[in-house]
Amino acid sequence: MATIENVRLTITALTEKPGYSQIAYSYELHPSELDCTERREYSVSTDVWGEDLIDDDVLAWGRDGHRVKFENSEQCEPIKVERTFEVKTQVLNEDIFGEDEVYLMVEVSSGSNPGAGGPDAVFGRSNTVTGQF
Repeated sequence: MATIENVRLTITALTEKPGYSQIAYSYELHPSELDCTERREYSVSTDVWGEDLIDDDVLAWGRDGHRVKFENSEQCEPIKVERTFEVKTQVLNEDIFGEDEVYLMVEVSSGSNPGAGGPDAVFGRSNTVTGQF
């Protein structure tokens, strides 16, 4: 099972598209021993979260779905991924007062069934971006 590391998030207001922000993120998918020999492919999706004192809120579900595939090679290296997508800026306004704290959760799944627990999935959390959205 692969692991996900170094999830980084930046949020930028789109001047050419008022009312929208660009979510730019990157991560590294590190393979297990079998990932490359089996040429395992992973499905990836992201959720945008707002950080709160008690329960964090999901601001946007299942954004930017894509797939990442490991190839069969002697040097099976981590795959570095950089992606962007847009959201309405008002979605990021998660606090009534003060600044908003937004982070990204990246979910990676191969769809294999390693046991009775169902499909495998790993998660990576980004840094928190603070601002007034």
